[in-house]
Amino acid sequence: MKKIAFALLASLFALSNAVAQTYPTKPIRMVVGFVAGGPTDAVARLYAQRLGNVLGQQVAIENRGGADGVIAADLVAKAPPDGYTLFFVSAGHAINASFYPKVPYRTVEDFAPITLVGESPNMITVTPSLPVNTLKEFIALAKSKPGALNYGATSSPTLLATELFGALSGIQLTRIPFKGAAPAMAAAMSGDVQLVISGIGTTLPQVKGGKLKGLAVTGAKRSPLAPEIPTVVESGINFVATTWYGVLAPAGTPPAIIARLNAASRSLLEDAEVKAQAAPQGVVLTPSTPEEFGTFLRSEVALWAKVVKDTGIKAE
Repeated sequence: MKKIAFALLASLFALSNAVAQTYPTKPIRMVVGFVAGGPTDAVARLYAQRLGNVLGQQVAIENRGGADGVIAADLVAKAPPDGYTLFFVSAGHAINASFYPKVPYRTVEDFAPITLVGESPNMITVTPSLPVNTLKEFIALAKSKPGALNYGATSSPTLLATELFGALSGIQLTRIPFKGAAPAMAAAMSGDVQLVISGIGTTLPQVKGGKLKGLAVTGAKRSPLAPEIPTVVESGINFVATTWYGVLAPAGTPPAIIARLNAASRSLLEDAEVKAQAAPQGVVLTPSTPEEFGTFLRSEVALWAKVVKDTGIKAE
């Protein structure tokens, strides 16, 4: 009986390797849980294009915005585990497990980690017509008008980051939800909302163009993209909030295909030209092994569950 079981396992392993050697034989779809134009979409498109070049097949982006990526995650979790549906995730994937009362999938168990992609700081921006030029001035204005200033909530990470920033600075802001960073920034430019926290890669062009005011970056140190803009910490608030990106596949995807995708990912993410292309987005590329990404994802789920519990913030 043991010999039969061993032979079966050996044949399955050989079949998996044979599949991986020919994979991919058709285009791959990469699902992104946000609308086009936002920071996650921008980084995903750079990654997908380069991954397609390495694999010799097109990797097509499919934007499935809504519910902070929950809709996209559910689609991927239920997709065939054959390597032809991938999920480009951001930090929100780890947050949604506790932020939403219930999600229709298991955040860790229903996915196979492939690699971390990178990390980027956010920027606190305000509408140009607001009579403030520093973060301290904004906080003073917000304190004088509790609840009168609105912020654009673009995803669970930036929503929690904004709420945490408000709690640490002692101000009360009113949340206005958006499906992505692009519509939220458009609302800030027009004055419909007064503040947006989003990735530096998408906010900085608007700041340089005078369409938004950049008050602070949320990294531990100033960004080389905008060294003139101080950190939140420099304004006297112990607040650091960055966004990470990674790639998952449906659970049950053959290990040999995961290994193929990881090797291809590491090759492109370690390329100097790709690093240079990611730099304008404020993204530092950080490829990993599938095991390292899995460990990281579990730690992020636990970390944000505590933040959600401590702040009492839930999805509306």
